[in-house]
Amino acid sequence: MRTEFYGKRCPVCRNRFREGDNVVVCPVCGTPHHRECYEKENKCGVEEYHALGFVWKGNLPDEEPEITVEKEDNQFGAAGTENMNGAQADLGADPFAEMINRFKTPSLGEDGVSMKELMAYTSRSLYHYAQAFLVIRGDSGMKKRKTFFNICSGLLAPMHQFYRKMDLLGIIMIVVMLLPSLLIALNESYFVNNASFYYFFNFLSIAEQILLCLFGDYLYYRHAVKKIISIREKYIGDTNSDEYYETLELAGRPSLPRAIIGTLVFVLCSSLILIIPGVQ
Repeated sequence: MRTEFYGKRCPVCRNRFREGDNVVVCPVCGTPHHRECYEKENKCGVEEYHALGFVWKGNLPDEEPEITVEKEDNQFGAAGTENMNGAQADLGADPFAEMINRFKTPSLGEDGVSMKELMAYTSRSLYHYAQAFLVIRGDSGMKKRKTFFNICSGLLAPMHQFYRKMDLLGIIMIVVMLLPSLLIALNESYFVNNASFYYFFNFLSIAEQILLCLFGDYLYYRHAVKKIISIREKYIGDTNSDEYYETLELAGRPSLPRAIIGTLVFVLCSSLILIIPGVQ
């Protein structure tokens, strides 16, 4: 066995190679396998990544780059870095590339979907939602939490919700945002004499926007998980196909027409509320 394979993982059984193991490499990407694992699968264990141009350089596609630590000058006066296996390594790995590699892992999370499926669903906005979903899921050693700041989710509501195809949430936001104006229009004299209610409604409006900025991505995550599970039921036994991931990408693609129609409905309802006093 070649020394560079020692301590690395077989992509099929996920066990590390040991001295004396019978190892073969994929002729396409160079990934090492136990011979019996390769012959059992009759294909490369990371074949799905060939189309992405993957070439084995010490780590599998779903493995994080090995952690490096700074070494002090040794007795020969040479400073360097050392990875967890004791081999020399370079610092300055691209954090975004590391995040994308983590996002391609096929393993399922607590909600029953993989980060690879989520990547396909949010491919048009991958940079933002890759970070948001990693935090929401608590992956890559991050502290799990439901908040991730997204200014568009709050300040552009309900247009943003319709743009992301969250139609039900968009409708709820229209009702919530217009309800104070409707109550004031129906009984204007009461609210004129009770200014505290007017300020209270303004405070609620601001609070709604702040909450959406903080929790909007979590709501979108729940929406994405539900949609992915629904689509997967139509591809039972075929969830590794290109067609499946293309369907996920199409389903998650933002909809500008939805955003325009939702905004027009919001503006129309606002205009109707303004003429209520005149109708009375």
